[in-house]
Amino acid sequence: MARAATAPDWVNGSDKKYPSALYLSGVGYADTRQAAEDRAYAAISKIFAAEINSKTQEWEKYLQSDAKGQSEDKRQISIEQATQVSTKRMLENVSIAETWLDSSQAVYYALAVMDRQHAAAALRDRITALDLKVEELLGQTRQSGDKLRTVRAYHGAVEALLLREANNAELRIVSPTGKGSEGGESLADVNRDLHEYLARNFKIVVKVGGENGEPIRTAIVEGLNRQGLPVAASSEDSADLAVDGTVSLEPVHLPRGGSTRFVRWSAAFQVTDLAAQQVIGSVAKQGREGHLTMPEAEARALRTAEKEVTEDVGRQIAEFIYGKEEP
Repeated sequence: MARAATAPDWVNGSDKKYPSALYLSGVGYADTRQAAEDRAYAAISKIFAAEINSKTQEWEKYLQSDAKGQSEDKRQISIEQATQVSTKRMLENVSIAETWLDSSQAVYYALAVMDRQHAAAALRDRITALDLKVEELLGQTRQSGDKLRTVRAYHGAVEALLLREANNAELRIVSPTGKGSEGGESLADVNRDLHEYLARNFKIVVKVGGENGEPIRTAIVEGLNRQGLPVAASSEDSADLAVDGTVSLEPVHLPRGGSTRFVRWSAAFQVTDLAAQQVIGSVAKQGREGHLTMPEAEARALRTAEKEVTEDVGRQIAEFIYGKEEP
């Protein structure tokens, strides 16, 4: 660690040893050396985070579902996950080049640097690998006669293209020319192909019994549509998956009186693969909601049941159709 009385040039934002044409740099300062180094890393991370955030709206537009104009559920295509993976890998190319202690102020300074040429080469390698993966997955969609394998191949291709977009955004930052690696498949086009295939070849039927069945069914259908999953009419003749269950509400009679009224809700659902006649998921939940009036307590209980059931059923079906997300 440098202990010179005069601050190095990089403390004030420039250093001939690390010209901006060759290096990305970030400076951090704190009352401990470790904290200063962490902040220096964070300064570089923010450069990439700002670019990724500016692209997020564009990616979300690509990943919109045609169902009622609503955007897809984050579970299907995780923009946040893809960008976090990409940014974390970028920070592997960052190192602490120098530190300096300002003895008069008892403040530590740290300089984090990234070699542009080395980082750009690593990003191009990743993009090339992702392009090959997308090509392989799209090849599977043309060859496979299995509906689930085809959907999972399309879905994997969309995720790989999203990660490619994130890597390419970072490459434009790292490259001295500001240019990325153009070409390859279109994220929007492949995502559209996925939805069109699902609409043509995959159907889910939803049945909910009980006097509160219709609002629960509507909530489940809307949740599935947000994930790009098509729901069939009530007939199971052409359906691939069936969601079948009930939700019940009943007042809770407490031993002592009080101004609050309570309603208990219970939900029991099964998700069945109709082709294999196999149960692939189930939901068994209950809860209690209260309010000063019984009608509002019932409304709250119904809203809670809708949310809980919709989330669980949607997650289980998405995991079955698209395959479980990789960590």
